[in-house]
Amino acid sequence: MVEESLDSVAASRAHLYRFLSAVLADPPDAEAIDTLAGPGLLDELSLSNSATQHALDGLTDWAATVTDPDEEAEMLAREHTRLFVGPRPVLQIHESYYADDYLGEPLARVKGTYTGLDIAPAADLREEPDHAAVELAALSLLFERDDDEQVTLFLREHGWWMPELAADIETHADSGFYRAVAGLLDALISQDASRLDVSLES
Repeated sequence: MVEESLDSVAASRAHLYRFLSAVLADPPDAEAIDTLAGPGLLDELSLSNSATQHALDGLTDWAATVTDPDEEAEMLAREHTRLFVGPRPVLQIHESYYADDYLGEPLARVKGTYTGLDIAPAADLREEPDHAAVELAALSLLFERDDDEQVTLFLREHGWWMPELAADIETHADSGFYRAVAGLLDALISQDASRLDVSLES
C-alpha cells in the first residue's frame, strides 16, 4: 500500500508500475476486470503527460467494450498464455533475452542491482529476476520510496530494453487491453527516463 505521505506523482507512478507488473505476470481475473471496467476508476488516474494519458485512455476504451468480465478474463488468459507463457510463447519478456544472452550474465547483473538497492525478491512473483514483471515491481517499490536517485540508477542499468518490449507487445497483441498495456509501459519508461536525464540506448 502506498503511504498517503508520498508525493502524489511518485504514488501514481508506483501504482501504475505495480499494475503493469501484475498484468505481465498474470492475466487479470474477472474480479480485476470488473473493477477496471467500473465507473470512474481509470478517470482517477488522469495524468498531465499526454503520452501517459493516451495510454490510460486506451485502457478506458478497452474497459468500455467489456460486457462480460468472466468471458473477457478467459480471452485475456488465452492471450497472456500465447504472448508470454507458451509452451512456445510469442515473446520472451526477459532482459537477458533482449540482450542476446538468455538467462546469462544480464540476469546476474540485475540480481546485483537488486542487492545494491536493497530490493528483496517479491514473494508473489515466480518469474526470474530479469523478467519484465519483476523489474517493473522493483520500479514500483523504488517509486514508493520516492527516491529519484535509485530510480535513475535502475533505469540507467535496466530501462534500455523496455521500449523495445513495449513495441513487441503492441505488435503481437490482439486485444485492446494488452495494446494499451504496451502503450502505458512505453509512455511511463520514456517519460521517467527523460525526466531523470537517462538515455535508453542499449
